[in-house]
Amino acid sequence: MTAKSEDTEQVSRDEALAFARKWATPENLARLDALTDDDIAQQIAADADTAPELTDEWFDNARLVIPLKKPRAA
Repeated sequence: MTAKSEDTEQVSRDEALAFARKWATPENLARLDALTDDDIAQQIAADADTAPELTDEWFDNARLVIPLKKPRAA
């Protein structure tokens, strides 16, 4: 498990949905829709903490791993 950063805040599902609805203005959605694949790739490359881009090659090499269920500690 990774450590939580200082700026991480835990919110409820309802709070997260309310934030998403408030954020989803026509202006924000248009700006998001205008991003090109190159814009997204540059943003990913600029931030070491960002997950890699999920390309066709990534999916071709992906494999499903189902962890074994561990017994609970007493």
